[in-house]
Amino acid sequence: MSDLLEFVRPQGGVVCLPRIRKEIKIDTGTFYSFLYRELKTMVGPGHWFGMDDRCFRLGYGWPGEAEFTAGLANIEKALKTASS
Repeated sequence: MSDLLEFVRPQGGVVCLPRIRKEIKIDTGTFYSFLYRELKTMVGPGHWFGMDDRCFRLGYGWPGEAEFTAGLANIEKALKTASS
């Protein structure tokens, strides 16, 4: 997924703010809608935090490893769907 996103690996805490790479042509509305409605996975869109919607807040403190891995796969699927 590193071909789609850029981020600074957190040294601690429970959230990360990945950014969709600038060279990726994407409809962010489709990304967030598909991710939530179709894949039942939620992230915080950048505009919630005064940022561009190419950024999103990803929490990883609560789910177990299997849920987190599934969530990352859903994010990748939504990114590919919204950029095709």
